[in-house]
Amino acid sequence: MAASSNRSKWNAMPRASLLLLSLALSAPAWAANAPPASATAKAMASAYVDDLKNMVRSTHDAEPDEVACIERIPASTVVDAMQEIIAQSLSADEQTEMERFYASPEGLRLFALYRRWGDEQNPASDAELEEVLPLIKSRVQAKLFDATSFQSLGSIQAMNAIAPLLERCSPSR
Repeated sequence: MAASSNRSKWNAMPRASLLLLSLALSAPAWAANAPPASATAKAMASAYVDDLKNMVRSTHDAEPDEVACIERIPASTVVDAMQEIIAQSLSADEQTEMERFYASPEGLRLFALYRRWGDEQNPASDAELEEVLPLIKSRVQAKLFDATSFQSLGSIQAMNAIAPLLERCSPSR
């Protein structure tokens, strides 16, 4: 009876091992099937990283190597954080509205104009800025900007995502 009990334990172990191996090998496939980032999250991530780069460029005591390193940080670094911030900050209907906007050519064009506001090298014209006013006056857009800007709590999540790359750029490393 003891031999039979031991044999059934050994027979079960390979099955359990095969099950664990199967799960381990399929995990990357599950991760690969994660939903793609929204156009809204991509736009907000791009704006966040661009603002960070502009801030570093305008810092007078930034080392050239530090600036060059930060210039290489991709917006994709904070896309997941932005996706989470947006999900926490906007209702499902608001997310849908923003996604329609940021996935449209017109929305992308208006957002690009908005991003040029205050750009000294490539300023938007007065007529272009007039076009952007509806974007700025939108309640949902204002809510989105508030959630994803440097002055928001969402910025902490985005900064946590980008911090490992910023540490590599530090002149003290």
